[in-house]
Amino acid sequence: MPAQSRISQRKMAVFIALSGMSLAPLAQQYTVVSAMPVAAEIVVQCVVTATVLEFGPYLSNSAVPVLGQASISLLCTSGTVAEVALDAGAGPGRNTSRRQMAQETGADRLAYGLFQDAGRTLHWGDTSGSDTLEVPMTGSVVTVPVYGQIPAGQRAREGAYSDTITVQVQF
Repeated sequence: MPAQSRISQRKMAVFIALSGMSLAPLAQQYTVVSAMPVAAEIVVQCVVTATVLEFGPYLSNSAVPVLGQASISLLCTSGTVAEVALDAGAGPGRNTSRRQMAQETGADRLAYGLFQDAGRTLHWGDTSGSDTLEVPMTGSVVTVPVYGQIPAGQRAREGAYSDTITVQVQF
């Protein structure tokens, strides 16, 4: 075997032997451990808007009640149940069974009712579990109709009448 070939074989053997060795320095390594707190807060929210309940003209000599409709829009966190209550309004002697609109330029009153159904049989009030409405929330806007009625045969003076109802939503 020629000398050149033996030298190449030795170089190859040394190379193979060195390739299995770690080339990293043999320095001492340390590990430090620390805690990292993680926190989150789930916030439940609800946005409420309502349209105007516009009855239009009322004729006191009419034998037919005047009907109206409005809507309440709810955008609440998905998975919650919103309980919708409507207060008695701002009229004097008010109660949720017989709300009253006040005459804007006088002392007359005009009685009206708010209902949960189109047949106007389910009175809408503010007593939890009695005359409120529970609405399951989906995370999208849910529209809830409000049905109004002015009973026929009320004697009221000519003029504009109004009231303000507070919509309360518990969730």
